[in-house]
Amino acid sequence: MPQPNVHPSKTYLSLLRSQFNLLPAYKVQNPALKRLFREAIAIQKTLLTFSWNQLEQQARLCLGLGYAEFRNLQSRADNASELNQIDHRMGLEFLYVLRGIAISENRDQFATNLEDGLQQIDIDSRLDRLLAKAEEMVGTEVPSSIVERLRTRLADIGARADIQASMEGLASGDTENISLLNAYLPNTDKPLNPGLESGADAVMMCLCRGLLALVHAQFNNAVSAGGHKSGFSTDDIGEVKAITREFADFVEGWQKQIYSAVLIGNPENITNTSLLFAGEIERNLPALIGAQAAMHNVIQELLGRGSGGLAERVGDIAVDAHFLTRKAIASHVACYRLAASTSGMEIPKDIKELQKGIASMSFSTALPNGKNVELAKLSNHLDGEFIEVRGFVENVTSPPQEGGMLLSHIKLHDPSSDAEANAVVRFSHLPHAGVTKGAFCRLSGIFRKSSSLLSGRPGIEVDALALADIGKNSFDIAFMKLASRWFQPWRSNANLYWSLGVQSPDSSDESSQGAAELLFTPLIR
Repeated sequence: MPQPNVHPSKTYLSLLRSQFNLLPAYKVQNPALKRLFREAIAIQKTLLTFSWNQLEQQARLCLGLGYAEFRNLQSRADNASELNQIDHRMGLEFLYVLRGIAISENRDQFATNLEDGLQQIDIDSRLDRLLAKAEEMVGTEVPSSIVERLRTRLADIGARADIQASMEGLASGDTENISLLNAYLPNTDKPLNPGLESGADAVMMCLCRGLLALVHAQFNNAVSAGGHKSGFSTDDIGEVKAITREFADFVEGWQKQIYSAVLIGNPENITNTSLLFAGEIERNLPALIGAQAAMHNVIQELLGRGSGGLAERVGDIAVDAHFLTRKAIASHVACYRLAASTSGMEIPKDIKELQKGIASMSFSTALPNGKNVELAKLSNHLDGEFIEVRGFVENVTSPPQEGGMLLSHIKLHDPSSDAEANAVVRFSHLPHAGVTKGAFCRLSGIFRKSSSLLSGRPGIEVDALALADIGKNSFDIAFMKLASRWFQPWRSNANLYWSLGVQSPDSSDESSQGAAELLFTPLIR
């Protein structure tokens, strides 16, 4: 098992000095949410110990805490929904009674009696009785935040009621802006909101970090353990492809079930399908991670014995497997967001847009990829063409640029022909995304015989996918974009895919940090 480096890099030292206090705002959250942030940040501390078993334990803790708090939020949302229904029902009944009195001969006497009665009523005692009845109906205690809010709204109700003016308005047929109704039942058009949305954001963060950490812990553990098939040959390619094909069918099948559930629009069905899919991801993903570790070790063996062409074929499958992993993580977050939106919490804007536009969406859309060109066949006659290339990462850096522009440079190598090619990605720090030296990479972009982004050298300027536009017509893209504040399958929308890399103890080399996303990606964007 890898051991801690006795000479950590400046980046690691700065992280340690900051005590991983990367989100100071979490200190003011309630204790349950504070713990979610604390345990998610603890993943970074654990990662620097290079104890993959400890990292896996911390990852599972985050997943468990995230799920428990999600269920707690569901319960609170149900309580708020029940109270809101009672609130509105009482408001309608009160309105009908008052309208009848307002047009009767007894209106003035009623107003006088009501004013006298309000001065004698013990508002707190009456509210306590109503809350006790509400708690009996919903089966759980009403949160203290809601109780305090109700007490504040009902304070000095007599002075705010303006009974005479309210009765005159009702008598003339007005049912809006009646101060008597507002005083008794304020905010009848809005549900009581005990701050569930910020809690949901924290839950998504904890679940996402937990699953991502689990991926890297299990991958690094499996790579260290070895156990891959020796003497790998062309005959074994079909078996390796079958693993990724099976997982791809699994993800697509469940995404289609989500697509159908959202299209039909039944909230209970959306919630159940989403939570089942999330659970199946947690159950099936470890097998794919183990397969990627085996592919990693097989590739090293093939390169060591000079079988570069076969290593590239396995590397291409490893790229597909890693992107399926990223799709699964994004789908996991998206599932919990959908489930939260159908559990009585306020529906976020992006989910509303998905529900509104799904009837005109196809399930999936093919993403643009260039003409397949081998590295050995790159030449100036391809200048300006949209191409796709693949190869092993010889080097990956993100050097400082004048004006502060963020660029990443990547050099690909084809071991079978010994050809090389340079590529550049805008607005992305690939080492911090986990792209490592030795990983296999596939990318699409415009070939330039003299690229200004590469100081005049020939290379590929990697394409940026227009995911926002594509997502308007493609459900699978729109669905995974629901996770974008916590996780991005396509880093910076770049048309670039790579295989999982190990997290090296040599922290002085940024290009050897396969789990860098756990260190450098914000908890919540």
